[in-house]
Amino acid sequence: MRPRVAALEWFDPVYVAGHWTPELIELAGAEDVLGEAGEPSRVVSWEELASAQPQIVVAMPCGWDAARARAEADAHSEQLAATGARRVVAVNGGAYFSRPGPRLIEGLELLAHIVHPDLFAEAPAEVLEVPLAAVASGRGGA
Repeated sequence: MRPRVAALEWFDPVYVAGHWTPELIELAGAEDVLGEAGEPSRVVSWEELASAQPQIVVAMPCGWDAARARAEADAHSEQLAATGARRVVAVNGGAYFSRPGPRLIEGLELLAHIVHPDLFAEAPAEVLEVPLAAVASGRGGA
């Protein structure tokens, strides 16, 4: 079974990644739960995100490095925890996902590491875990 992934390009409002990112997620061996390949990124509600039941949420805000993406994810940790995701990670969206070009290959490798760390032990770029412990106790299975 492929891990269920939600890729977020923004938090307020919540934008799920479109364009080529859903294809990258599929090539990495996962299922994008909200994005549609070849379609623009789109706004969803936190409720819609939770209903999609992602196992992994990748925070990849457009134009931000991994540290800034992590800070923004930290600011939304309650909403992220409410999705039921087992893992939330922050990456440099601007460098590896937002622009078409050769760095998309590194983005694919980064996603492969995130969704299958047992098969792809080395991350080609920074992956920052977003702790959700403060609100995780009521999520069951976390």
